Amino acid sequence: MNRITTLFTALLMTLMVAPLSAQFLRLDVEEIDNEGKVPGNTFRVYAVFENEGDILDAIYGEASALLSITSTKPFYQHPKGGALSTDIQRYDLSVNPELAYDSWVTIGSADNYMNALSGFIMEFGDFESAGGKIETSNGAWFVTPDKRQSMAGSSKRILLMQLTTEGEINGLINLHGRTKAVMKNDVLESGGEQIKAEGIVFVAG
Repeated sequence: MNRITTLFTALLMTLMVAPLSAQFLRLDVEEIDNEGKVPGNTFRVYAVFENEGDILDAIYGEASALLSITSTKPFYQHPKGGALSTDIQRYDLSVNPELAYDSWVTIGSADNYMNALSGFIMEFGDFESAGGKIETSNGAWFVTPDKRQSMAGSSKRILLMQLTTEGEINGLINLHGRTKAVMKNDVLESGGEQIKAEGIVFVAG
């Protein structure tokens, strides 16, 4: 697995695109209107793929490809939230409006409903308790590739995280997945090839 060395920046509300592979196209960073219910601005980050059905199964960091997400001011953390989207309970959202703008990471799902997301050797303590950074050189958050949330829908986008802060966000992430597999008579005809994109940079705020 060769490291992809091309870097690009997905700037807030722009489309400055530099493809890293034939399947992963770019990041989209979008601001969500939080109606002033929480301090700062709320952003969602999406990975955009070439084809509907392309799969994202992990966002990771390793020794040769650091994962780092920081803000110049703390990330907003609601008491009923958590570091993963699996911590966001639908009932709690209905009675705690501010929880909708909690900061978390994910693959494809924005709350706990039918969400199979897990963390692997990830330390989220500082992020969750003090709104600090997420950083790892040996960890990931992931889903198994058979889960629907891992697959790009008709928009060809997969949600990666929601971040709320009064500061400026700087992110450096790495993605792993597979291209859409095409079956004919129960035989793999094409696709199912590895997607690996490293050194993806984004800013917001």
